[in-house]
Amino acid sequence: MEKNIRQLDDIIWQLDLKVDNESEFIAPYLIKAQNDYIIVDVGPTCGIKELIRQLETLGVNESNLKYVFLTHIHLDHSGGLGTFMESFPQTQIIVHRRGAPHLVDPDKVLWQSSLDTLGWVAEMYEKPMPVKEENIISIHDSTFNIKVNDLEFNWVETPGHASHHFSFMLEKKGIMFCGDSVGMLIPSLDSAMVPTTPHPYRLESGISSINLMLERKPKMLAFAHHAIRNDAPNLLKKHIVQLELWKNCVASCLDRKIFTEEDIGIELSKIDPDSARLLNAPDNFGGLRKALVGSITGFINLIKKEREQA
Repeated sequence: MEKNIRQLDDIIWQLDLKVDNESEFIAPYLIKAQNDYIIVDVGPTCGIKELIRQLETLGVNESNLKYVFLTHIHLDHSGGLGTFMESFPQTQIIVHRRGAPHLVDPDKVLWQSSLDTLGWVAEMYEKPMPVKEENIISIHDSTFNIKVNDLEFNWVETPGHASHHFSFMLEKKGIMFCGDSVGMLIPSLDSAMVPTTPHPYRLESGISSINLMLERKPKMLAFAHHAIRNDAPNLLKKHIVQLELWKNCVASCLDRKIFTEEDIGIELSKIDPDSARLLNAPDNFGGLRKALVGSITGFINLIKKEREQA
């Protein structure tokens, strides 16, 4: 099988889109449920041509792709959905109720806010196209259950990274697909796990979400960026500790008049070996490093807001 398609399990594949020629960055999951398929997130518009090519290689077509499961609607997860649906017009999309309107009309909020926040990165991802409302199944409750042939999926609302974020458990395997709610994991950097906490990050919500996942006792975590790993309970607990460590470090930096993300990153590298591996990584990890810098920005704004409200 070609290098960009990795079979992780008898029914699960990961499809590396090589966005901006960077691997281990944006890689949707494909799940087979008997004769039907589910894709978890689709990536940005610039990766859709490659995604469709890989799906064709695996025998996925408009008659057997049953669902798109969206963890959330940020451009690197859903930006290409409108373009994707042109080739899969019968596929249904499951998404948080707050995300659904922005799929139907991405211009007003999703695209403009992405341009304001990400700048040239959003332009590299390319503009999202509208999705037809009739293809969307909105989740209105904090939990949701769906059975696709022989596979049962239990969804739980996991805000923090985004207010419209869901994670879901593939019960048969004990795999929690956690989107960006437990940060990123980079296999080739000795499985470095680093936060994904862009502005406006909500730390209390993020930690509560991780605790909700712990209650469901997953065996494995499927990180959107970018791998499935065993020992889910310890990874979840590790990330709570990491988030608290980051908050204390960033607060200390601001107290010491260390204000730039780059300088704060140097301080974080001294106390968080996982973050250090990414911050010191080669140039081909540029996209992931930019995401890490954005996570530092999220913590800076979080602490400033807390202090203003104190």
